[in-house]
Amino acid sequence: MFRLHCNKCYRNRSLEPALTFHFSRCHHILCDSCLDDTSKDQKCPLCSPTLQTLPISGNMPSGMAQYFEDPTKFLQLYRKISKFQSDQRTSDNVGFWRQMQEEKALQLQLEGYAKMEEQFNKQINIEKMRIAKMRDYISYHEQKQIVRRRSMDDFKALKSAHKRHRPRTPCFSSTDDTRSEESLGASLDSARTRRR
Repeated sequence: MFRLHCNKCYRNRSLEPALTFHFSRCHHILCDSCLDDTSKDQKCPLCSPTLQTLPISGNMPSGMAQYFEDPTKFLQLYRKISKFQSDQRTSDNVGFWRQMQEEKALQLQLEGYAKMEEQFNKQINIEKMRIAKMRDYISYHEQKQIVRRRSMDDFKALKSAHKRHRPRTPCFSSTDDTRSEESLGASLDSARTRRR
């Protein structure tokens, strides 16, 4: 902290506590006496721009009062602010990096799913072709079996139509009028004798 004094006549506040000092917009300090001497020109006696001042007191706006506070306080505040903003930048960078990593992982996962889908589709098409071939194979053999059965049925029907029925064996019982071979032979012998 500096000793408060007039930048023109160098009067010191510590030696004259009752003396009022003023702070200008051009960042100069003037006592009442020096301010009264320049009131006619309305210009700063040190840098010559238009003079606008504010009495130095405890009622000064915070933006102006900060010029009279210990700079180490602002240095510590600056360090805290700098650390806070640095941490926020680091957090933002880490978050962005993690998002990039997650996006890459999701992209790889999506590519993996796409490859799996392609393989599944190929396998499905192969299975469809195999099923179609099996159906053709089964249909072919079923049709062949039907034709074979029809041929066998037609053959049996044709064989049945041309088959000759076996004649019944004649009956030679005593009650039958048909003569036996022995009696028939005896009759033939007697007829021959008579002719002689």
